[in-house]
Amino acid sequence: MSGERREEEDGVRRVALVLRPGRDLGATLEEIRAWAAASGVALFGADGEPRLPEEVERRPETSVAADCDAVLALGGDGTMLGALRLAAPHRVPVLGVNLGTLGYLTEVDAAHLGDALWALGDGDYTVESRTGLVLAARSGVEEQTTYNDVVVSRVPGRGQAALGLLIDGELLVRYASDGVIAATPQGSTAYAFAAGGPLVSPRALGMIVMPDAPHGLFNRAVVLAEGERLGIEVLPTSAPVSFERDGQLIGHADPGATFEIQAKPDAAYVVRVQPGGFAERARRKLGITDPAGLADFDMAGHER
Repeated sequence: MSGERREEEDGVRRVALVLRPGRDLGATLEEIRAWAAASGVALFGADGEPRLPEEVERRPETSVAADCDAVLALGGDGTMLGALRLAAPHRVPVLGVNLGTLGYLTEVDAAHLGDALWALGDGDYTVESRTGLVLAARSGVEEQTTYNDVVVSRVPGRGQAALGLLIDGELLVRYASDGVIAATPQGSTAYAFAAGGPLVSPRALGMIVMPDAPHGLFNRAVVLAEGERLGIEVLPTSAPVSFERDGQLIGHADPGATFEIQAKPDAAYVVRVQPGGFAERARRKLGITDPAGLADFDMAGHER
């Protein structure tokens, strides 16, 4: 079922590597190379990547994850999202290794990479599915699948974005704003969260729709169920808007354009090797702390 964990019975034997651009990853790659040699694991990487060890078999980037058991994304959240795009068509799970700062989407940091690698080799890990969003091909924008969010934004200096939002063809609201954010549950901690949206478990289904600085009374997030379609109309009074997928610009649209977005269950898969769940990761990654007056009490109200 979508979003659920599944236990892996066998350890990985074929692993693809996706590297953060423009960074020296020599020590990390050497650790992975040594583990792979000791474990009998074959490594694969993209053609033209000079940082990869000689033992890594090169492939075209689009097929780097083909027939692999897992993908290692070595970088931050941007690298993780890029790895998901490469791995998802092959239904291969991705383990994110944070070599940057926050790395909310990643599973482990560099200091715990060794433990994570041996867990992969021993089959001591789980796989969770992730919901994606499909932006239908309309108004000059090709069909896109996203794993964090689709953002419709006003073009700076051109005025407000006047948008109409529809659910399954029925009008919900019209407003002028900076734009609108359609986020996956996984992506609820990114732009949508910064705009005031809810914190949602990445194992949830559906879509979060968050207005961005709207002018009007309606300024709440809307959560759509799996199967419900979000329609976006760029109204005749609107300035031109831009469309982004996972932070990447994918096109522009003029007044009169219409778009449709729908959640896609099981769009991608991630590897989990740590015991902590959604709450533990949210507290740790987002720096959630308790008020001073409650910090000295446990959940049952007993003074420590």
